[in-house]
Amino acid sequence: MTQKHFPIVNAIASGEPNSVFGFKRHFRITPEDTGGAFCVFEEEIEEGAGPPLHIHHTEYEMFTVLSGSVKFHCDGTEAVAEVGTTALIPPGARHAFKGIGPGLSRVLIMLSPGHGEGFFREVAKEGLSPQNDMDRVNEIAAKYSVEFVGPPID
Repeated sequence: MTQKHFPIVNAIASGEPNSVFGFKRHFRITPEDTGGAFCVFEEEIEEGAGPPLHIHHTEYEMFTVLSGSVKFHCDGTEAVAEVGTTALIPPGARHAFKGIGPGLSRVLIMLSPGHGEGFFREVAKEGLSPQNDMDRVNEIAAKYSVEFVGPPID
């Protein structure tokens, strides 16, 4: 008996919505879809916004800029990514990013392996923010091998 395979096809801004740290995101391919190999989500980044400096201890994080431009900081090196640019952050790297516009930037992000998506779901479920709830955010992050190590980048 032959097993049938079906593609997963998600358009822009489709998939499960999520909003954590002030970013709107849509989970387009979940770890459940890939047996945990990776997940893909689209994220909207307001000009001037970005997450705190952090480390994914076990995951690669790959970004492809879909609109706007994004500044990346990785272990002391900075780079600006324009539309169509892909940036890869290896596991263990201290990194952050910031939307530098103009206006809203959109990125497609892949985490591999894909378990880190659960962090966003848990933080959203509890309604936490880095400004008010960093101790609890760090407790959840540790479950996903993520560590926050500093403020957002300038």
